[in-house]
Amino acid sequence: MAHTNNKKYFFEIDKNEDNFFYLRLKGEEDKTLLKCGSFTQKTKCQKVVKSVIRNSKNGERFGVKRSPYGRYDVYLKAVNGEIIAVSADFYTKEEAINLIKNFKNLSLDTPVIDKTK
Repeated sequence: MAHTNNKKYFFEIDKNEDNFFYLRLKGEEDKTLLKCGSFTQKTKCQKVVKSVIRNSKNGERFGVKRSPYGRYDVYLKAVNGEIIAVSADFYTKEEAINLIKNFKNLSLDTPVIDKTK
């Protein structure tokens, strides 16, 4: 999957059957690009949105790791080194690196869709 700079990204907050909130960064066709964990409070999801946007501006906060299945995962770390988001699998390292480049376009204007309402 090739990512382009003009792609529209959005964050999605939802709640699972165990009453945990979770945050995803999605792209075209509602495809999940980054998973940001699960939280007991919706306000934590909102804080993580800002953290993902802030940290995505620094390419050194991203990493690419090969999974045991031969695919590539992208992860994003906060200033303290904690992993705050992990991608879905990519078939090639180039796809993973291209995704990182495009995340620099995230801003506070990136939409947040709250599916818990």
